[in-house]
Amino acid sequence: MTQRPPRMFVLLVLCVFLAACSSTPPTTLGERQFGDAKNNLKSSDFKAALDNLNSAIKSTNDEALRQQALVLRVALVTALANANEQMAEAYYNGAKQPLAHANTTGFYKMRSDYSNTARAFLMDAMQSVLDQRAKLGSTATPIEVAFPGFTGGDDPALAKIKNGDFVSDNERVNAELQLDRNCLAHVLAGFAGAGQDLNKGREIFAAGKVDVDPRVYIVVLSDEFLHIGAMFDTRWNNDADKFRIVNQVVRGNLDVATKLLAAKPDKDLEARVKKMQADCDKCLKKLGA
Repeated sequence: MTQRPPRMFVLLVLCVFLAACSSTPPTTLGERQFGDAKNNLKSSDFKAALDNLNSAIKSTNDEALRQQALVLRVALVTALANANEQMAEAYYNGAKQPLAHANTTGFYKMRSDYSNTARAFLMDAMQSVLDQRAKLGSTATPIEVAFPGFTGGDDPALAKIKNGDFVSDNERVNAELQLDRNCLAHVLAGFAGAGQDLNKGREIFAAGKVDVDPRVYIVVLSDEFLHIGAMFDTRWNNDADKFRIVNQVVRGNLDVATKLLAAKPDKDLEARVKKMQADCDKCLKKLGA
């Protein structure tokens, strides 16, 4: 006949099991949201990633986690601004092609929609950096995230748009998604110190956590803002007020970068900062600011 284990033995095993379970600290809401955001980025669900990053920033009491989420958020928003600007420019160029003459209204409508979205993302990204500027110091922010899949050259659908071919919604959305990936890869590679070398950026992120130097962070983002902000120049949207704001924000960023570089010099970064400062000063003078 099978004997049942003594009751005290069962209770002892149960206590040991419960103690083992309780030794692992519970995952906080902010940690779960941040983990979800990184999974969203891995699967290229950028809208969900942005929502989860926003939630993690608001809900967490862990300052280190909040800072990581802020860095990833501004990288994503900047990338989305760049991708939407490129889509807008593609439709603008396509509208001028002979093939588009039967549907120029549709091309200019798409151009307007993408321009408005790019403008909103750019202003969001610049405000984020404005809010962070006073807190930037010598401490790097470690981030660990899957590097986006990127491609070289134009997506086939994007090439069609530029040629004046009004593509299907499915083709357009796929082209937009690939641009989102490419632009995010570009920002993250810059954060990692890889410059324009996306392959090197991928290798650095594949190795594990990447320490984002605050000097590199603000210089890379300022460079991105100037590039995207060119959409407000006379040849494009001709919005002098927005163009002035972009250059003023970047000029302030570069003042912060100069202070950080004075404490920890880097010749290459200093040269980039001086070049951008000169460009901003020239532009602001031209705009009468």
